[in-house]
Amino acid sequence: MITWDGKELTADEKMLSERMVAKCGGILKVIVAIGEVIAKEITPSGDEPVDIFEEKVKDLLNHDFMRTLEKVPKFHSLRGLFAWMQSYFDACSDSVKPCIFYMSVFPAKHNIRRRRLLRRWMAEGYSRDTSDKIAEENGERLFSELVGLSIIQHLETNVMCQVNAFFHEYIISRPMEDNLVFALDGHCSLNSQYAGQHLTIRSSWDRDDVVFKGIDVSRLRSLTVFGNWKSSLISEKMRLVRVLDLEDALNVTNDDLEQIVKLLPRLKFLSLRGHKNISHLPVSLCGLIQLQTLDVRGTSVLTLPRGIMKLQKLTYIRAGTKKTSGEGDDIVVSLPGTDVVQTTTTLANNDNAARVQEALVGDDVRTSTTPWRRPRTLVSSWLPKFRKLRYDNGGVKVPAGIGNMTALHTLGVVNISVSGGKAILEVLKKLTQLRKLGVSGINRENWQEFCSVISGHGHLESLSVRVEEDKEGIFARFSDICEPPKTLKSLKAYGHVQISPVWVKQVQNIRKLDFGLTILTQRDIDELSFWIDVVPLHKYPFLEIDCTTRLELTFDLNLWVAVLKVQCSSGSSLRISRLENLNYLKEVWLKGSYSDELKQDLQRQIHEHPNRRKPLLKLEEPRSP
Repeated sequence: MITWDGKELTADEKMLSERMVAKCGGILKVIVAIGEVIAKEITPSGDEPVDIFEEKVKDLLNHDFMRTLEKVPKFHSLRGLFAWMQSYFDACSDSVKPCIFYMSVFPAKHNIRRRRLLRRWMAEGYSRDTSDKIAEENGERLFSELVGLSIIQHLETNVMCQVNAFFHEYIISRPMEDNLVFALDGHCSLNSQYAGQHLTIRSSWDRDDVVFKGIDVSRLRSLTVFGNWKSSLISEKMRLVRVLDLEDALNVTNDDLEQIVKLLPRLKFLSLRGHKNISHLPVSLCGLIQLQTLDVRGTSVLTLPRGIMKLQKLTYIRAGTKKTSGEGDDIVVSLPGTDVVQTTTTLANNDNAARVQEALVGDDVRTSTTPWRRPRTLVSSWLPKFRKLRYDNGGVKVPAGIGNMTALHTLGVVNISVSGGKAILEVLKKLTQLRKLGVSGINRENWQEFCSVISGHGHLESLSVRVEEDKEGIFARFSDICEPPKTLKSLKAYGHVQISPVWVKQVQNIRKLDFGLTILTQRDIDELSFWIDVVPLHKYPFLEIDCTTRLELTFDLNLWVAVLKVQCSSGSSLRISRLENLNYLKEVWLKGSYSDELKQDLQRQIHEHPNRRKPLLKLEEPRSP
């Protein structure tokens, strides 16, 4: 319970206080100083409406927040803090400082993929190859330094991060000579200060062409767009731009991409992630000879152009037609020790096969089972319905000449099931410097060739595999990879796969294991229980259950599950027991063609849940069978 002057706060007041704490970046000294000012000068008198008080507080948090704290006398107690912060920044190394100010490219509270940030730093020259490390490894070091300085905060996984809100405010308030990032936000007017190296366009900007044309973009090095894209946002004057990040933009088309390639010939970083309207890459893209990073994941691109092999500086290609759920392309949970592996699984059956086959974070569950002989391996298998649900397997066709792109460190997702797929596998053997590889379309015919490519690889750290359903049963046994890469740290395997704990133990450096599991029978549940005994599991923010047949699940052991999502298909029957063992449960979502009996039973279990704050049940109107 949160109180103020002995009284419990209302819901609006709680929201306001949470906003204040977030705005202060959790820094106690700032929170206390603002609280004192509110108590002395803003607290409403007896005849002043509460909503006016709330508006005053909001105005304090919104209007020139950092300048108010630094300059207004009532906040004199913070002067020592600002002096310390300035010395804090001054003490940072020359390699770290530009990375700090670069963070103002992103809006406050924006979730940032770590890999996206590192690749941008590389394109900007902040992170370079050295005699003992590649640029990406040096970028990881810089990232860790910013985390250590509390400027960057990890979210629930290491894949996503945010800038500390108070540091973000401090950074954007610095003079232009310190911070070379400038933003177009809201209703801007012509301003001579709109000149610098990094332009970020916020979604709230009104897209005023007069203002934009008044900006000197001749020295621009990066352009980042949030919200609606307009073709007028680039021009031939931007020929020095090396970073174009449209991951958070809207409505980018094939024609726009043609224009981008024509007007921005020096690009080193190009991200079009998530733009479904992009269906092909123009041949002219192969003229971007400085390009290092190409991210077209989540687009409709199915084929990489043949001329892409001309881009000898390209080290990172991410493609694939499936949009990621959650943001990251490698969402897994890091483990504490080298000989401990964490699996991430999803309870599912027919209709969920296409969803969980994406190599992303899954969700785990322990279920009560009837005792039987423990199996030797874990079998993860999809039903034939998988192929009917998706028109493709999520990968892209690559040209045979890609084997000559020996600088590649990251490549995925490559579709091996297309014509000439076996030849592509042979070509992949030439890419000896690969650290991260994603492949799809693995089937019975090409499995052994795939194993040959992976076996003994000298640098591979992350492998993502999507295996096709096969009517004859399991064929993809990872024990066929006779010499697992010693450097492998992350394995994601989806589809008809068999993974032996004995094989996993051979991969001594592995930290992350992510695979999908279809729960169809009691035996499948027993196999999952066996795997959980072998591999210690920790916490899973989301657990999703898709039911298309008859399924009964019992949570016999305590799990760290925050959100339970239940999807029922027409004609299915589902029973869930022992929700009281989910001690951290906050929400239960019920969707699809569920029965009144299931709904009422979940309501009863939630009402009887031992937590003081009961989980919230969210219902979607049931669809008729």
